Amino acid sequence: MSFTRDETSIFYGRSLVRGVGMFLIDCVLLCLCTWLALTVSPWPLQAVFSFLMGTVIASLFAIGHDAAHDSLTPHRGLNRLVGTIAFLPSMHPYSLWVKLHNLRHHMWTNLRGKDDVWVPLSPEEYAALPAVSRGLYRFYRSVCGPLLYYLIEFWWKKFSWPTRKHHDGVVKTEYVVDTLVTWAFAIGWIATLVHGAGAGWFGEGRPWWNAVLYGALLPFFIWNVYSGVSIYLHHTHPKIVWYRDEAEWRQVSKANTAVHAVFPRWVQRTFHFIQEHTAHHLRPSIPIYHLAEAQACLERKDDVDVVVYEWSAARHADIARRCKLYDYDAKRWLDFNGRYTSPSPSRKRVATPFSPDVLEAVAT
Repeated sequence: MSFTRDETSIFYGRSLVRGVGMFLIDCVLLCLCTWLALTVSPWPLQAVFSFLMGTVIASLFAIGHDAAHDSLTPHRGLNRLVGTIAFLPSMHPYSLWVKLHNLRHHMWTNLRGKDDVWVPLSPEEYAALPAVSRGLYRFYRSVCGPLLYYLIEFWWKKFSWPTRKHHDGVVKTEYVVDTLVTWAFAIGWIATLVHGAGAGWFGEGRPWWNAVLYGALLPFFIWNVYSGVSIYLHHTHPKIVWYRDEAEWRQVSKANTAVHAVFPRWVQRTFHFIQEHTAHHLRPSIPIYHLAEAQACLERKDDVDVVVYEWSAARHADIARRCKLYDYDAKRWLDFNGRYTSPSPSRKRVATPFSPDVLEAVAT
């Protein structure tokens, strides 16, 4: 078994100081960017700081994501508190995220019918769609797809309000309470912006819509774009294989279901190393502040085929060009003309079966 518990034990240490410190630093940065987005002029500067707001919201979300895995600090209750707060600017109810991310995506990554993150359609499924749905699918699978994919398919459909459809027919009280808290925060924040603009907090003569646009709508949109791009890069690549048969899927290492897109160090630090995604999927309990070392350890092993590449705009465009539809029998990607765009998966990819200890997505 590659990447055993003995090998990864050095990466499991959770730090109260580092976890809370990262959270507080991002909170301060968000407050600073928010104030500047609301008060500077002219409007292009407002747009810049609003964009930075969206960036920090994405960073805070990475911290909330780690807290939801109970990995950020050594204390479960504190992780719950920090995760709940860190998710508020991105409007994600904590318990809904745990359910749909930890207990669905992590448990069933790349298994059709169980996982629901960037699931590719077969040519037959695509052809059977109505024209409007085919057009939307084509857009999602283009380079520009992440602009709207997460906002529509995830936040709006799955996280704006809990529904039986997406929660195995059961809407728990916890889901409703967390969602109401999230919406109360959002409504309270919009009301504060409108009142503040009218009271002249952000400068005389600034209309309420200016505060709402740059202090709420634009950063929320930017955050959703970040998330769409991130999860696309995590789970879409010509070498990534999808499965329909659970027995076959169970013979595959979790290290073969996620991608490591390598970015410059400053980008990695900004988003708390969330792109070191192979190690994260193999061992979700590793804190984000140890992911870089864990990923490097995994990639040094010779018994697992890690999908890793240095990101560039050209490589991103090539992935989007090649990963349109999927042949679940041949385990190969196709374009919209039905041409294969990826090779047959190597045998090495199915030589590392996983055991229950690898499925350690933490459910709080």
